[in-house]
Amino acid sequence: MKRNYLLTSLIASTVVLFASNALADTAATIFGYPATTLVTYDNASGAYPVVSAVLSQPGLGDGYTYTTYSFLAQDSTGSLDVFSPLTGLGYTPTAGDAINVSGTYSPYHQIPEIATVTSIGLHTTGNGVSSPGVFTIQQLTNSGTGAIPQSLAGQLVTLDNVSLYTDAAATIPVSGNFAVHANVALYAKDGTGIMEIYDWASSYSTCGALGGTPEPTGLVNITGFLSQSSTFPPEMTPFLITSVPEPSTLALSALGGLALLLKFRRQK
Repeated sequence: MKRNYLLTSLIASTVVLFASNALADTAATIFGYPATTLVTYDNASGAYPVVSAVLSQPGLGDGYTYTTYSFLAQDSTGSLDVFSPLTGLGYTPTAGDAINVSGTYSPYHQIPEIATVTSIGLHTTGNGVSSPGVFTIQQLTNSGTGAIPQSLAGQLVTLDNVSLYTDAAATIPVSGNFAVHANVALYAKDGTGIMEIYDWASSYSTCGALGGTPEPTGLVNITGFLSQSSTFPPEMTPFLITSVPEPSTLALSALGGLALLLKFRRQK
């Protein structure tokens, strides 16, 4: 499944005469607008939204030609994905940038997005970026086939200490490499449930970068963003997957020594 930016642009252009232009918007107010509303995401919350992660950028990779930027911008009320080529606007997104942006509110698979960007301004750089919240699979999928909560939509979230499998029942552990030039569906499992991890390589260059690399075995931490479509529960598209290191031999030796010391003290 590849995001069709041109189709999105054409749809937006056909309704622009009927859409209202809301100024001084926060993430929370934008969430409440109908699709195709013209919005300006700026300092209405008291501070300009800050870019928290760059999910994709134009260029070649994994056999795909990426034509758009995708980056998350967060204010105190929520977070949105800006999905647009930004052609001719003179801005390259970087984490920590404080910005304002105008475009069309175009939610896609419940990812709250601003697309067909018409203007974007950079105010300051090097701003602090909050760490993603840590959740269990049950917490991330609790909305089922309903709306993804605003507290989770459009922002990075992290699963800690999960295992990856190739099947929806989570019985076959991953092995080998991520497929090249292909979207890949894996399944994460923790003590609370199972959820799909959708490596959306056709639309996001950070996912494309996984093509040909080893699928991580053992326990991993996964940071990504949620989407939800049709009758399926929320899935996560990965931004970063890291292996959880096993305790080192030295650390295990130290723990063993401590256990012996405690035993000796108890026997005195």
